[in-house]
Amino acid sequence: MLDLNSKAPEFTLQNTNGDKISLSDYKREKNVVLLFFPLAFTSTCTKELCQTRDNLKLYESLEAEILGISVDTFYTLKEFKASQNLNFQLLSDFNKETSQNYGVLYENF
Repeated sequence: MLDLNSKAPEFTLQNTNGDKISLSDYKREKNVVLLFFPLAFTSTCTKELCQTRDNLKLYESLEAEILGISVDTFYTLKEFKASQNLNFQLLSDFNKETSQNYGVLYENF
């Protein structure tokens, strides 16, 4: 995990539309919630992301954009997003670099 008050590492990841999204795209635009999750289609992650979906108005009231990040492929995340009707972006960290930079990578998943 990052130390409190440390600068968030920059990243550029692919979303489910195939677009490249960078953390710096949101600089001074919106608050950003980085929601790291280990794997799509697992029961815990599905429940967590569906609860986030169902409470999106809370995040919107805080002018926050949610970016869900996992090590799944772009194709897996695209299917997961569609199957769960998720209304926020999912980003593929398939090379695991961003998860490692944030100290949240589970090597044994």
